[in-house]
Amino acid sequence: MADHVTHEGHAEAHESHGTKFYWMIGALLAVVTALEVGIFLVQSHMSETVFLILLLALALIKGAGVIAFFMHLRGDAKIFQFVFLVPLTFAFTFCLGFLKLFSHHVGIAG
Repeated sequence: MADHVTHEGHAEAHESHGTKFYWMIGALLAVVTALEVGIFLVQSHMSETVFLILLLALALIKGAGVIAFFMHLRGDAKIFQFVFLVPLTFAFTFCLGFLKLFSHHVGIAG
């Protein structure tokens, strides 16, 4: 009987979505991409730091959306979400730091 309860709980965690749900997620990711393009087009009106933070934040949102919905991480155990998303956040933070640190250098010898 305990196996039956465990199996039901597991089935609830991995719920199935129709194609409409994935089209909505795809549309949301397209809107975030359009925001990124818009930010790129108006970058001359903002500081370089704000520009980089906005683009990296939007990239983090898109990456998390793809991972959560298309790679089905959202239905997995919380530890798997933690193990994947925390290093991803660190990677984006390091990218932001290095981009800001070396933004004044041009090329390898710059």
